[in-house]
Amino acid sequence: MRFYDPKTREKCGEQVEEEYRSSREIGVIRIGTGHLFFKAGLKRYCMPYGDIKRAFRRVNSVPAKMCCGKGDFQIESLVIADDEGELAQITLPGSKAARELMKELKEKMPDADFSAPKRDEDGNIIQEGT
Repeated sequence: MRFYDPKTREKCGEQVEEEYRSSREIGVIRIGTGHLFFKAGLKRYCMPYGDIKRAFRRVNSVPAKMCCGKGDFQIESLVIADDEGELAQITLPGSKAARELMKELKEKMPDADFSAPKRDEDGNIIQEGT
């Protein structure tokens, strides 16, 4: 299997394959001992926990018409980011899986920020410290 770094799009080393096989799977995400793995399209990505500076849940509401009325579907995603910005938004199978994933990531990455960035009225990210 080939694994790519989501930031540089370069191949990860061969040593991550064994870690991938022994990792825990939650949807398209796998939690390894030193890397976070995920699938997007036909590619598999690996990212060392030390490179992730921020990880948070994003919930998008999708309006839907059904036979009995209207409703919203909640689409849960994990967003991972580094110092320069968001690297990936990964769709999760549901809210239970999202809560479980966040709990495990907090144990693996105690120095990371697990809050979503603040946004202004136009949806632009407000830089910390301003």
